[in-house]
Amino acid sequence: MVTKKTQKRLGIGKKSSRLLSTLAEKNKNTFSVDDAAKILKEKKSSVTKLLHDLTKNRWLFRLSKGKYLILPLEAGVKPKFTEHEFVIASNLIAPYYISYWSALNHYGFTEQVSRTVFVAATKRKREVNILGSKIKFITIKKNKFFGFKRILINNRPINIAEKEKAIIDGLDLPRNCGGIAEIVKAIDGAKDELDFEKLTEYAKRMDNSAVIHRLGYILEHLGMETKLTPSKHYVLLDPLLKKTGSYHRKWRIIENVSPKELLSWREH
Repeated sequence: MVTKKTQKRLGIGKKSSRLLSTLAEKNKNTFSVDDAAKILKEKKSSVTKLLHDLTKNRWLFRLSKGKYLILPLEAGVKPKFTEHEFVIASNLIAPYYISYWSALNHYGFTEQVSRTVFVAATKRKREVNILGSKIKFITIKKNKFFGFKRILINNRPINIAEKEKAIIDGLDLPRNCGGIAEIVKAIDGAKDELDFEKLTEYAKRMDNSAVIHRLGYILEHLGMETKLTPSKHYVLLDPLLKKTGSYHRKWRIIENVSPKELLSWREH
């Protein structure tokens, strides 16, 4: 999708034309300095100068250090994405995988659409806004970095959480999914697609007792069986809210969201 308003751009030389044509043949809308250097068979220093000029003349958009996006001919003063936001995000950090609200929405487990792309990563990186899309990087410990797969988006490979891991990541950090109620809706809506043995296994692997407490509590309220066992400590059902409400003894949950509120969406 591009803007209607266009802007005349300067012509490009044979070298630049060869680069862009070759990238188009390879179906690459995003590429690195190394990619360009291999295509042109030149040193990175000279290629970097070429890419700088192409960016200045609005043929390219710099995503991050050494990463570029090819802009379409119709790109205007404020061009919009010419590539899926997941693909853009995949070029910004490594290792990574798309998760939380973004993965739940991709699988159709939530009706709520977030304008933010949530990316799980083991390295720290500041949130970025690129051409109108916000990309938020969630730093997680290495032991939590599992449960993702490779899929194609616009014929480009990206890493995304498995359905079960997207749920578990949400229970670990509900703020990245819009709160606990959204995760409850996701589990209920996805119950015919989820592997509950894998869901249980992933919950245990997170090394976070709150995930086990929340999952067991939610499954019970949705009328589903579980063999999970909580620890002795109480945890908040929704860490986004204040520490108020009843204490659920079996699952060691502080019900700061009442069962009625948790399932209120079923009434609509």
